[in-house]
Amino acid sequence: MAVPPDLLQAAPSPAIELGQLLHEYQLGLVLIAGADDGTPARSVRWVHVSELEDPAPFLTPRTVLLTTGARFEALRRQADADAYVGRLVDAGAAALGVGVGLHWDRVPAPIVSACDRLGLPLFRVPYDTPFIAIVQTSVRLINARIRDRDVWALESQRAVTNASLHQDGLGSAVREAASRLGRWVCITDRTGRIIELAPQGERLAAQGEWIRREARRLVERGVSAGRIGSGSGPGVQMQVLGRQGQVLGVLVSEDSGAPDTAERTLLGLVAALATLQLEHRSGIDAAQATLREAIVHLLLADNFPLAEKLASGTLARIPQGSVVVVRYDGSAVRDASFNEDLHSLDAGSPGLLGSALDGGPLIIAEARYLPAIRRLLLAHGVPSGVSDRGTLHALGELVGQADRALEYAVASGSAAPIDYLPALHSGVLHLLNGHPEAHQRAAGLLAPLRHHDARHDDRIEESLTTWLAHHGQTSPAATELGIHRHTLKARVQTAANLLQVDLDSPDVRAELWAALRLAGPDDA
Repeated sequence: MAVPPDLLQAAPSPAIELGQLLHEYQLGLVLIAGADDGTPARSVRWVHVSELEDPAPFLTPRTVLLTTGARFEALRRQADADAYVGRLVDAGAAALGVGVGLHWDRVPAPIVSACDRLGLPLFRVPYDTPFIAIVQTSVRLINARIRDRDVWALESQRAVTNASLHQDGLGSAVREAASRLGRWVCITDRTGRIIELAPQGERLAAQGEWIRREARRLVERGVSAGRIGSGSGPGVQMQVLGRQGQVLGVLVSEDSGAPDTAERTLLGLVAALATLQLEHRSGIDAAQATLREAIVHLLLADNFPLAEKLASGTLARIPQGSVVVVRYDGSAVRDASFNEDLHSLDAGSPGLLGSALDGGPLIIAEARYLPAIRRLLLAHGVPSGVSDRGTLHALGELVGQADRALEYAVASGSAAPIDYLPALHSGVLHLLNGHPEAHQRAAGLLAPLRHHDARHDDRIEESLTTWLAHHGQTSPAATELGIHRHTLKARVQTAANLLQVDLDSPDVRAELWAALRLAGPDDA
């Protein structure tokens, strides 16, 4: 797997803490001003010597500046000393070291005062300590830090690789990486659903929906990596998993602020292992597809014991209780991500079975999954038919209902899932469906709604249809539409006002439902 572009960016230079340098007793350095609780932990990347009046333009961030104060004669006024120290602070200097005994017996008071007020650590360098000794010491400490990080990187990579060989390979690798990094790490599928997470915690659980949304956005934008602030604590780093043109998921980790090369390399290894594992998971071969189809045939034959036995190694659980059957037109799928999204939903949903039957795809699912299935089919504009709710004992009838609903969806050109209704093949509405005057009256009744929707680009008719389909129950209808229940209530009230009817009346509801069925999408 190629290294993600984000990992190719320049990593921060190796650094030590200022406290390490100050605690080298042989140097005799004494901190005299500008100290606070965070001073010992200040990051130091280099030590530089300069006697210029303004060395700031030549400093890189996190540099300790050493000087004998040869130019301090010009800084006797407090304002001049403040300006000198202010420029060092603006340049990102880590600290200022002043050698005494050559030009000054003690550090000038204006410099001490300026460092105290501006928060720049100031230490005194004794006459017997050459500046080169401080530079050499810092180089030794930085090199030791590099060696330590190299050892950490090798040990961490070896531990994560070994963990990936366990039965729960991806989960073990993520747990090991999180433990080594000291922060949480998780893997999502391409829809943003978290499939591996370590360590488990209440704070991260509360961020689950936020992570799902941001991971989905990253995939949809086609960006390979990103750093995002969560708005409540540390942000996160994200990078997509997969190969060119085949996104499988997203690696998400808590943002450490400035990960070094060792941490970047470890996250790169986790990304590579996760990609291999997700490719393995997503590559369901023909044998598993055949097993799923065999399970469907056993369910149709009411051979539930054998179906459950066969499903024990293939499915999380066979659908139970109230189930629905969904048929969709596989030839109408234009976006490859549809199949990947459907697989992600199937793999993580006990009681949902995606398979094929008689050469066409179908979904058998517990009724609770119907809103999510509808949203997926609608988002991709795939013609589909949905059966009534029933039990597995009536599976053959449910499949027939879904087939007839799909036929109607294809014939009418509907991009929205079509629910099975007796009107699709028999019943009173079927008789009215062939009567020209019935169509005319239905279109006239619905005209105010359709005129309003066309003029204001609104969704009043769709909302009313879904609300009526759920027998006036706001919460499940709002869930199917993907909107808040208060929004749906407002839309239903708007429909009542436009039609000038009382929607609490069963006669009105029946008439509107018949009109919506008779008018059809072609008359909109």
